Amino acid sequence: MIKFDTQLLMNPFTDMPSQQFNWRGKKIMIVEDDYANYLFFHEILSCSDASLIRAVSMQEAFDMLTSPAQFDLCIIKVNITGNENCRSLKRIKQLWPDIPIIAIAEGNCTGKMQQCDAPGCDTLLSYNVDEASVRHAVNEMFYPVI
Repeated sequence: MIKFDTQLLMNPFTDMPSQQFNWRGKKIMIVEDDYANYLFFHEILSCSDASLIRAVSMQEAFDMLTSPAQFDLCIIKVNITGNENCRSLKRIKQLWPDIPIIAIAEGNCTGKMQQCDAPGCDTLLSYNVDEASVRHAVNEMFYPVI
């Protein structure tokens, strides 16, 4: 009998965040319609003590943003349905300018960078990014280096 484990295997030495990745009390919304991609980001960020909340569509993200719960960061898949030409990202920045946005693009980010930079994305990452880069990008949104 084959046993399937849904928990992703992580290297306990390289994946444990140092003290600089303690985001206790921070709320991060991950807007991702693909469950496997969501699990990837959840596994990377879950050991930081942040609250991770998933939205599976842009409409659900807007509904959550208009609720009383305040979010400290949004991680949004660029090509999610409802975000054509990054219009939804621009709308989020207009309505909630203080919420940093990390946009996640599939494939090469070069063309997407110009498309998503204008609406005000704070950072653009590729799905090909490693775990350390994701953690550092999130940490920089919370604690900018001056």
